[in-house]
Amino acid sequence: MAYRKRKTIGFRTAEKLADVVNEIVNDSDSNIDNIPEFSSEESESESANESDNESNISIPGPSHGQMDVMPTTGFSKNDRQPRIPPFIGNPGVKFAVENEADMMSYFDHYIPPELNEIVVDQTNLYAQQIAKMPCPFTKHACSEEWKPVTVVKMKKFLGLIFVTGIVQKPKLEMYWSRRGIFQTPIFPQTMSRNRFQLIQKYFHFNDNNAAGTNEDCLYKIRTILNTVVNNFRTNYIPDREISLDEGMLGWGLFMISYV
Repeated sequence: MAYRKRKTIGFRTAEKLADVVNEIVNDSDSNIDNIPEFSSEESESESANESDNESNISIPGPSHGQMDVMPTTGFSKNDRQPRIPPFIGNPGVKFAVENEADMMSYFDHYIPPELNEIVVDQTNLYAQQIAKMPCPFTKHACSEEWKPVTVVKMKKFLGLIFVTGIVQKPKLEMYWSRRGIFQTPIFPQTMSRNRFQLIQKYFHFNDNNAAGTNEDCLYKIRTILNTVVNNFRTNYIPDREISLDEGMLGWGLFMISYV
């Protein structure tokens, strides 16, 4: 669709236009012939002059041509080698075991027996404190009375917890399912479902009654946390390159759900 080019009357300023209009209105003898006429060539030359004047104005921004702007961000076009401090660590395992095939020897260096004893004592104490509660948290544990847990049983319980992170199922009860498609024999061979759920219910790290006015948000796991973190720092030194994924960080404190 073609558009006709309209001829426009050019005025240098809005004030000049206003003066002309006022002169026409105030002059009763004036007529339309008194309106000053401007040729298209004059208007075009005036417009060109205005454009030249506007072009001389420095307007910041990428859309107004190339401008020399001094960089203020500290960036440089030249590549620079980053300063990486030298790696002075001695990576690897920092303890020796008599039998490298014995997995529990490694486990005891990170989760020592005295730590298991603390968990056992606090779990049994917590079970005594809430023994008079009318109903436990799990339906299958309702028919079984609490029996004090031992260090051996606690290690088996923790072992099954670790397995649930590898063999994942939608419901906890399915680990004890007898259906061939769902069977995981290690669970019923290690302990019954009711016993597992009772230990899970009373699983504890610290005495709630001794908290008092303690403002530590991690009071319930503080003793265990400090010991485990210290053991991991001293028993193994990682290499220079470490890859951390958000999926790994999400399981960092998985035991808090049982506190």
